[in-house]
Amino acid sequence: MNKYTVLKWEKLLLWLIPPILRKKIHVNWLDVLLTPLHSLYEDILYKMQHTGQVIYLEKVLNETFNIAKNYNPNFSIEEKRQEGLIYIDESIRPSLQYLYLHKEYYNPDKILPDGKKARDIRIPLLEIFRNNEYNNKDHKPIYLAHREDYTKISYANFRVFIPAALVANGTITAETKSDSLTSQTEAINIVSSEYHNLLNFYKLAGKSYESYCYSVKKQLEK
Repeated sequence: MNKYTVLKWEKLLLWLIPPILRKKIHVNWLDVLLTPLHSLYEDILYKMQHTGQVIYLEKVLNETFNIAKNYNPNFSIEEKRQEGLIYIDESIRPSLQYLYLHKEYYNPDKILPDGKKARDIRIPLLEIFRNNEYNNKDHKPIYLAHREDYTKISYANFRVFIPAALVANGTITAETKSDSLTSQTEAINIVSSEYHNLLNFYKLAGKSYESYCYSVKKQLEK
């Protein structure tokens, strides 16, 4: 925090009181009257120093609901999960997958009618994946998005991941089954008004979000 934004309220109060009125009882009484103004000033200053950027939004969420943890914006998603931090990730909107016919596949060494090889004219090679050759991060099958997935389903702009411990101890109240917290990642419905008010205050206008609960792993996967 910049020094010019930090006010020393006791010293400021003494400067504003005429010397003839600088008695201890008078100073203490005025200090009590300034307490609401002091709290209001700190609250407004805190809000002005944070924006709707991901790192600031994560920082505000952790400082409000996860005060036992030290937030580090340089952590990767895996490190944030390991440390039990509240973090933000992209939406789960399906990515486009294209299918190619076998006749669209070509041999780069094939001799074309003009005597040149397919490789010489730099035709893009269409790579074909078979079921036993394609592996993604979660080892799940390929999902082919349908037109209805983009026209009839509304997706959130980002997702907020909350450690299961914060939901279990009631720090963040959510509608979830007690036995479901043992699962790795689960979509939950947050009912805490403070949580939604904070997100709606800082996030960009028109951006929607979903909340997920995750269990903390003991060690990072290698």
